[in-house]
Parts: sequence; C-alpha cells; structure tokens
Amino acid sequence: MTDFPTDDARFEDFRLPGVPELRPADPGWERRLQDWHEMMRVRPHAELPEVLAGARGELSLRRVMGRHQSSRFGHIFGGKRVPRDPANPAAGRYEIDLVVVTPRRIAIIEVKHWSGTLRLDGEQWIYQRRSGEVQVFDSLVTHNDSKVRALRQHLQATGLDVPRDRFGQVVVFTHPGLDLDERLAAHPSVVTLYDLQVAGSRFGRGVSGSELLLAKLIERCAKPATATKLTEGLLEMMTPATTTRIAEVVGQLRTWDVVRLHGGRELIGDLIWVRVDGRRIGVLPACRKASLHWWRGKLWGLVPLLGLAPFGRMRGDLLPTTSVGMDDCVYFHEAGQIRPSVIALPHVDELRTG
Repeated sequence: MTDFPTDDARFEDFRLPGVPELRPADPGWERRLQDWHEMMRVRPHAELPEVLAGARGELSLRRVMGRHQSSRFGHIFGGKRVPRDPANPAAGRYEIDLVVVTPRRIAIIEVKHWSGTLRLDGEQWIYQRRSGEVQVFDSLVTHNDSKVRALRQHLQATGLDVPRDRFGQVVVFTHPGLDLDERLAAHPSVVTLYDLQVAGSRFGRGVSGSELLLAKLIERCAKPATATKLTEGLLEMMTPATTTRIAEVVGQLRTWDVVRLHGGRELIGDLIWVRVDGRRIGVLPACRKASLHWWRGKLWGLVPLLGLAPFGRMRGDLLPTTSVGMDDCVYFHEAGQIRPSVIALPHVDELRTG
C-alpha cells in the first residue's frame, strides 16, 4: 500500500493495501450479506478544511481558469498539463495554471492566491502566511522556466518549431493582501493585481474580477512590453495560421483527472485504470465522466441484500453502463504523491477524465 500520511487515518479508509482479489461470481445470501456489511462501513468523505479555505479565496478565478477564453488579442487556456519529456511518457507532466497564446508570444502563467509576506533569501522564496506559518519554496520563476521548455518541446513534437524568444512566463499574485519585498516587487516575471490595474472598485457591471484579470493578461501578452523586446523581433507577429495551430495544440492538452468521493472530497491526478464488473480498463478517453450510483444506507442497502439489484451501477460517457461491485476499484496517481494507490469504488461517486 502506498504510504499516505494523514492526521486522521479515517480520512484514508478509501485507500486499499493492494488490488482486491477478484472473487468468483456468487449469488448466494452469504456473499450478499458480507458485501452489505462492507457497504454499511462506507461513510462520507468531506472535502479537507485546507482545500475549502483555499477554494473560498480562489473560487471566482478557478471557475474561469478551467475554460478556454479568447478575445481579439488571443487565447487563454487554464489547467493544462504538458509532458515533461515528449519522448518519455513515464516522466510525468507539468501542470500549467494558464497558457496565453497571442500572435506575438506564448506565455506560461503561474497563479498564486497568497496572503501575507513573500521575500527572497538567496534563491529561495520565503512565504509567511498571516497565521505566522512559514513555507520555503524554490524559485517559482525557475520552475516556470521548466514548464516553458516542456511546452516548447511539445509544440516541436507536433511540427511547430516556435523560437524560444517567442515564449515568456510570469507569476501572478491575485490576493491584494500579499506584501512583496523590493527584489520580488521589481522582478520582471512577477505580476500583481495592482500591476494589471485590476481592483474590485473598477470592475464594470456584469464583468467579474477574474474575467477582467484574464482579459488583462491576454492583452499584456499581446503587446510588446519594452523597446528592447521590439529589437528582438517581437514587433513582428506570427501568422494567423501559426497562432491558430498553436492554440489548437495547447487546447488539446489534457487537464487533471478527478475522483470524487462519497461526501464531496475530490482527488486530482492521473486515472491509470478502472476495474468495473471484474474487467480492468486502462485506456480511458479524455473529457468524459462516469457517475456511480450505490445502494447505501441500512434501508436502501436491503435492495441488493435481497438480490433485487447489484450494489452499484455506473453510468455516463466514460464507460458503458454497467453494474459495479464491492471488489471494483481504480488505480489512481494523486497529484503530489510519489506512487499511485488503489481506491475502492464503493467510496466513489464520480470519475472524470481531463
């Protein structure tokens, strides 16, 4: 079993020590009673408090970041994941918060909704929350450069050899309550809401702050930044056909897969395979969803206990409609974890592929 530290082991009871043994079909009463007891032990898994706390601050922005938006200046894509190495799928993928594609440049944008203070200590970024908690990060700008390199390699693999000087990257801080030290405030790759001239009192009627932020980012990336950029050739634009093709390739990049547990908690990562009705399925189409309907609770659980229906059923466009049982599971590599883990399907209400 993958080690997964937690403050309360109950929150992780949906993870299994390994792939459950596939038991032979048995319509007998004893098997149904055993499965009924297992189903009675499935409890709701609420979203983690730290996730909910962060979601409140970023909810408006995240709602639009997951969509493709376009304007007369260009395109913006949210939550895309690019292979670290096109020649080596096992190397994994980088997550890019926002990709802006304009006729002049392609920008990789990291979005942080931090409140407190942020300062440099050598090459490290020291973030102190208002609660007093201190976190240390390697340079976000350097990390973003790795994403730029990966995206350029991905475009090259599709036949688009875009010059390196057409790429840019910025780290955008969206919380007005973040204080930056002088070095970070002056860094050309660090942007705040103030820099984009976005403030709550200036939003037009019917336009959300997050939508205006994204529009400003597209506009900023579409225009030459400085006179030195003009001498580098950025005054010349890429052809409309090239820009359109780049936007198509970026738009086809996948996002995170999601496992939504009973109770609302969501896990994001890579859905490697699913075992349903005793069959393991490893190649899953993108942008699909499967809803799982289980007979839970002492009263409703009597339906499968009496043999009137299977304990669960899967519907949606991810997989054909089928019955699901207590032994079924998914193999899921959660973001931030070293290794994948096996998750029992009776704890799951929904699967989504990015």
